[in-house]
Amino acid sequence: MAFETIILPGLAIIVSAAVAISSMRSQRHLAEDGRIWEKRAALYVELLEHQRPYLSADMTPEEHLYAGPRDDEEHALLRSLTARSDAFASRDVRDRWRVAMRAILDLDTWFSSVSDPMRPAPEESRRATALSQAREAALDKLRDQIRSELHTDRPHRR
Repeated sequence: MAFETIILPGLAIIVSAAVAISSMRSQRHLAEDGRIWEKRAALYVELLEHQRPYLSADMTPEEHLYAGPRDDEEHALLRSLTARSDAFASRDVRDRWRVAMRAILDLDTWFSSVSDPMRPAPEESRRATALSQAREAALDKLRDQIRSELHTDRPHRR
């Protein structure tokens, strides 16, 4: 009789408390995952929005002098995107972003090195086409990876 009146209710209380604690932890993890997902999604939109030569992380010192950030605003954007991509972006997106920014820098550098980019010589024209295609391919890979990670390439279910 004592078992049924004391131990069973006590056991029910312990089990209920354990379930409540587990539920709170799950809710906290879901909220944290949601917060990180929102930060990642916002960052990914910014990575696609800001496609500038000075965002290339792997510039040589000479390239940095020519195409690096020129003012406080450009320096701040570079620091912000780099820090947030290091914190929130997947390794695949980070790598693809760096490749895309490098391709943009390469094309920009080519434009500045040609005497008349609107009327390039045949060899220059082939180089411009190759650089432009490399840039587009890198940006396509970046966009595809972002869309895949954010699940925006799948039909929505209701």
